[in-house]
Amino acid sequence: MRHRRRRALSLAAALTLGAGALAAVPGVAAAASPVTEIALPVPDVVPSGLAAGPGGSVWYAANSGGIGRVDAAGKVTEYAVGENSKDLLGIPDAMAAAPDGSLWFTDISTTVPRVGHVDPATGKAALYELPATGTVNFKNAQITGITPGPDGAMWFTGRSSGAIGRIDASGTVTAYATGLVPHELTTGPDKAIWFTTSGGTIGRLDPATGEVASYPTPNGRNGNPVMGGIVTGPDGDLWFTEPGAGKVARIDPATHAVTEYATPVADSMPSGIAAGPDGKLWVTESAASNIASVDPLAGAMREYPLPATLSAPARIISGPGGRLWFTEPGRGLIGRLDPASPPGGTRNPAVPPVRAGSSPNGAARFMNQCPAGQICQTQVTTGGSVKIGSFEQELPAGAIRISGYLGAADETGDLVLKPPVAGRQLESAPVEVPGGLIGQLPLVGPVLGKTPAAMWDVNRLTVTQSLAGPIHVSLSGGGLGAKASLNVHLNNQLLGTTCVIGPIEANLAPAFRTGSLAFNPALSWGSAQIGIDAPVAVPAAKGCGPFGILDGVINQMMGLPSPASANTMKLTGVLSLAAGINPGNTPQSRTPAAETELLKDARTPVLPGDLPAAPRRTTVRVAPR
Repeated sequence: MRHRRRRALSLAAALTLGAGALAAVPGVAAAASPVTEIALPVPDVVPSGLAAGPGGSVWYAANSGGIGRVDAAGKVTEYAVGENSKDLLGIPDAMAAAPDGSLWFTDISTTVPRVGHVDPATGKAALYELPATGTVNFKNAQITGITPGPDGAMWFTGRSSGAIGRIDASGTVTAYATGLVPHELTTGPDKAIWFTTSGGTIGRLDPATGEVASYPTPNGRNGNPVMGGIVTGPDGDLWFTEPGAGKVARIDPATHAVTEYATPVADSMPSGIAAGPDGKLWVTESAASNIASVDPLAGAMREYPLPATLSAPARIISGPGGRLWFTEPGRGLIGRLDPASPPGGTRNPAVPPVRAGSSPNGAARFMNQCPAGQICQTQVTTGGSVKIGSFEQELPAGAIRISGYLGAADETGDLVLKPPVAGRQLESAPVEVPGGLIGQLPLVGPVLGKTPAAMWDVNRLTVTQSLAGPIHVSLSGGGLGAKASLNVHLNNQLLGTTCVIGPIEANLAPAFRTGSLAFNPALSWGSAQIGIDAPVAVPAAKGCGPFGILDGVINQMMGLPSPASANTMKLTGVLSLAAGINPGNTPQSRTPAAETELLKDARTPVLPGDLPAAPRRTTVRVAPR
């Protein structure tokens, strides 16, 4: 039977490839490179889930952003996701298309677990908050996986709650107890829900009865994360990844026999998996920045390099144009490739584990800016405004970035944020001031700033920032506080290159807009949307014009000096935090206390024995927000 199915699969694959050669996609030019990568406006948002949308579009969910769409021309449009009932932002993660073409995504926040429904015409999302009480519920859950079920509804995993959920278009939610910790899921060839678990087993849920079966795997519980994605393969087997063990495996739904295949690159951290249009399975290698293919007939595996390491590819789908689409959260990219023409060249090596013998390390690019083992952080603004005296300025996304690693405390008693090994500690993009210099004149500035004179080069005004001293970091209750001494530079032909407002002593302690730092179980770093609301006292400007002759003019125009009560820095941004991986310039002193506070996984561990067992279930109606 198995051999006949393999021969049938071989024929089907040949027919599929033949059909693909005839069915060219109109209006889409061939990519110059085997891998096309689409940059997101702010790379730090951690794109994770993917789903194919209408009109050749692909949608994504970003842990520290929201949701977004890449249209057929490669244009990116991003949409915010509304706050939950606790006035906190969520953490979008997985995404999937329903049988009717609608799009759904998950929220991995343990504070208020949710699933969302997206209108692809407008990008607006309706959020369903999942029940946290009852015999079976989603309290403290991380909703990590979502898939269309055999009944037209969407099914999702509740991870730490031990539940698997079902939601239909009316908002009716059914929670099924599993007694396990489900991670990702898919609909099997037998119309059952199959899922990977954090306990290293493969689970099967019968939608009709709620009965759950669990099947062990040879490398169960090895490494972390133990399990990754799961999908029904073209051969009728269930295929899944074992990131911690470096394996791709299959389970026969009839015999439950498991066969494993090791990735050629050790510690590569195979994570996402998808059935390609060519009859193969395609896998992301998060720690090695490769895309791998598996021939289900022979079990042969090949690895293909992405253009750059530290891309940390995560989920992968078979998308528009017969292409494979995947997320690269390590660099803030959405990638695609043609499975018939994968990239050539030498496969990428895996990032070394944090410690020898420890779990694989799907590292992001920013982690290479810091010495190995040190607490590494980067913060980038995504918007906001600055008010200094009578001067107000909106900041675009990416205007300011602060990077570095935690060093020992100095005479202040606070830890010092050391400059990164690679790159600058503060990156400040020039921000154009509307209306230029004359636009800042009292009373008449708003009018003159719109006249033709405002277009003259001599009137052009941009603002940048620089550090006037070390950045100090304090820890309180697991939070992160920062104090920085900043100079604001007014860049204009008349003012010269030395016109500075500062130093400004700013308390830039970020507040987590998601309630806490979020740790995606499939990634090796934490991220969060943050907000900064800092009143600052601002001194007078100096060095403006030759010999400072324009200092008085600037101070009068901008109302300087100005007390803290009259000035604010209201910023939004993304904070990313992890252990550094750069082997060079490793300092002698470490900050283990900081690592304990900031990099610990705050989720409450739940053991399978603490969870309600199948076949219990609870059904409730949930209203969208």
